[in-house]
Amino acid sequence: MAEEEAEHSGPSTADVTDAATTRSGAAEPADPRPRDTKPTADPKSRDTKKMADVFNVFLGAVEAGTIGQQQSPEQRRARLRSATGKIDDDEVRTEAEFFCRPESFDEALGRLATDHVVTICGANGIGKRTGAINLLREVTTGQLVIMSSVSDLKELASLNYVKGYGYLIVDRVDGRAGGDVDFQWRTVRDQVRKAGAHLVVTTVTAASARIDAVAHIGWSRPDPRTVCRAHLADRDLSDEMLEVIAGHFDAECSMADVTSTLRAIRKGVEPEVALDKLTETSARRVGEWFEAHRTDQSAILDVATVAFLGAVIYRDFDSLRLGLEACLKEHGAITPPSAKSRKAEDAGGRILDRRSRLHTDEGLVCERRIAGPTSDRRVLVFRNDSYRRHVLAELTRRYETPFWNAIAQWLHGLVLNQPDAEVAIGLAELAASDFDEVELAYLTPWSKGEIYTAGQTTAVFVLWAMCFRDETQPTALKVAKQWANHGDPSQRWAAAMAYSGILGACDPAQSIRQLWQLIFSAAQGFEEACYAMAVLFGTLLETGSAGKVLTTLDEQLRRPPRRPADRRITMCARQVLVEVLVMRQNRQQVPATFLYLVKYPKRLPLVARLWAEAICYRPHRQVVLQALWHGLNRLRHITDDPVTFANALGEALVSALPPGEIGSFYEHLRIVDSRSSNRTKPTSSPARILLQVIGRHYRRKAS
Repeated sequence: MAEEEAEHSGPSTADVTDAATTRSGAAEPADPRPRDTKPTADPKSRDTKKMADVFNVFLGAVEAGTIGQQQSPEQRRARLRSATGKIDDDEVRTEAEFFCRPESFDEALGRLATDHVVTICGANGIGKRTGAINLLREVTTGQLVIMSSVSDLKELASLNYVKGYGYLIVDRVDGRAGGDVDFQWRTVRDQVRKAGAHLVVTTVTAASARIDAVAHIGWSRPDPRTVCRAHLADRDLSDEMLEVIAGHFDAECSMADVTSTLRAIRKGVEPEVALDKLTETSARRVGEWFEAHRTDQSAILDVATVAFLGAVIYRDFDSLRLGLEACLKEHGAITPPSAKSRKAEDAGGRILDRRSRLHTDEGLVCERRIAGPTSDRRVLVFRNDSYRRHVLAELTRRYETPFWNAIAQWLHGLVLNQPDAEVAIGLAELAASDFDEVELAYLTPWSKGEIYTAGQTTAVFVLWAMCFRDETQPTALKVAKQWANHGDPSQRWAAAMAYSGILGACDPAQSIRQLWQLIFSAAQGFEEACYAMAVLFGTLLETGSAGKVLTTLDEQLRRPPRRPADRRITMCARQVLVEVLVMRQNRQQVPATFLYLVKYPKRLPLVARLWAEAICYRPHRQVVLQALWHGLNRLRHITDDPVTFANALGEALVSALPPGEIGSFYEHLRIVDSRSSNRTKPTSSPARILLQVIGRHYRRKAS
């Protein structure tokens, strides 16, 4: 079993019933009018323990295929795992196999070799990440590591870089460097060069003339004809066909789309079929549809509704579409049809026949059947998953503020009383084309509690959904950091929730650091932040980074109490420790630390040391022993050899406990056993086996 790389940087998805398809309730249709009532729940009441459930509800919508399209759940999780941390050799080989140097490559390589640091600048989608990996591989054969995109210059200047390593920051977004920026970059450069390492930073901002210490070089995409020839050298394709293929890759087509299309052709897919799936092809089709329907308010309203609702049943679509229409009329974004046109439409039966017009062969929307709780359900979705983003981009390009004010009023009503993952996914797609609209109209007011917990949770969902896109993930990380460091108490709570889930998996080291700061500095929301750290540990179990939570926690608990602040840190760490130890995962509700040990048995001394720390702290002992007993009695659900597991854990606990604590631990564990309503025979119960192990050591010392 491969061991976790703890020095570098989700739970299983629960069943989600109707989360992505039903909003209006089973008995009555939703009220189509704009909602202006306030939620009935107490705005300050938050059930912190539902944070993990909230995460699973969101993942349910994601796993349903509404975001991260054309990827399996395993592929989506793999993307999150690779957001920061070590780059494995297979990925490096893949990125280098058919790499074609753009014009600025040699200039960047020269500055990297001389200065050890270089920044390459340019828009998303032009191949900066691939270029950076190839730049680093030209100057070093050592390990390549991706660092956080929100690393500020002060942090970069203080890091201990490893000799021979290559470091990469993808689309760095922290532009808050104060004072002399050139001096700060000079400090970073000197630190990296002194260590004998190399660092490449990519950014979407233009090259700055203010900085001389580190070269900021404008990056360009490689020539598409050269790329086609490199990828398709083994295919028997004529020069004319190569020209046709290259002609499809215009300036709007991302290099990721280019390489995925060429890989498909290289594997035998017909060029026409592969090119038809290009994202740019989808964008062109959506644009052509909008041109053909630019005067058809009804059709535009249909696709706008689906763009924000995602997969939606007919009854929800009909009622919620009416709500959007009412908002648009209120803001003057659409004009009511004239009496003559209404009569003509009525005479043609178009009102009664509206459903069938929704999914015509030439339309953007189609009907699909999905599994429901009792039977298959008919839902409206876009014919191609990528249409959703392009529809939102077209709406942004074509419609002015009154339209978006109406959309905001409508969406506020939708999430007023319960969070909505599909709305969040739609807003994340909108963020790719107009992040300012998303931030000003939704993220900022919702994170501040304008519509209370449901709005805050949906704002967190938006950040999580943004993490599935390369171009929006760094922005999501930046927003969370802004909430955590400069937000009001409500935003800090939202930041804690954000870091506990998908966003935390994208950048584990930064997320753990931010959560610790929230925990130590919290005037209010302390318990929420502690619990968020425990949820993050569960989230990271599938990514190989969960050990980072445990090692950081262990360091905080073993900190010598030299200052008054150290005592508070220890107190906070103990609260986090309890939350981590009682955190349960999967259907069998097994403690997350037990699942961790099954995956990484060599980390047993660390886990046992943490359990021992909690056992020795009297205020928490009762709840910790209950959690320990509960987990031991469920070992059969996670391991084929629960007896060996219990024996090994018992021995490790004896080694970790101070000698004077073994006796009281044994006696208290016996009390928990005696009060258990599900006691089994001592020979078959892992809990009893662990008790016997402790008892043997206890009696040996007593004698």
